[in-house]
Amino acid sequence: MLQAQGKGCGPGILGVCIGGDRATGYEFSKRQFLRTIPDRNPVPEFGQVGAGHLNTANELGIGPMGFGARRLCWASRSGAINRLPASYFVSISYMCWAYRARG
Repeated sequence: MLQAQGKGCGPGILGVCIGGDRATGYEFSKRQFLRTIPDRNPVPEFGQVGAGHLNTANELGIGPMGFGARRLCWASRSGAINRLPASYFVSISYMCWAYRARG
C-alpha cells in the first residue's frame, strides 16, 4: 500500500491470502474482498490480522488516489489455504486497482 501511493481507487477493500501457490493464492485473495463488509472471519486470528492491516493502511495518510485522507481502506479480509511444502506465499489483492497518479 505504501509503495503504490494511492494509485488505486478508493476507499477500497484489501484481500489477503496466506498459503497456496501463486495462482490459487491470488484467486483466493480476490474472493476475500468480495465478501460483504459486515462479514466477520470465522477464525478470530484472521480477523485480528485483517484489523491490523486495515489500521496500518489507514494510518499511512495516503487516501484515495493519493490525495491524502484518513481512510484508504474500508475493510481488510484475510484467509489461509493449504500451501506447498517448499514455499509460503502471501497474495494481496486491492479492490479497484488502477494506475493513476496524484494530480
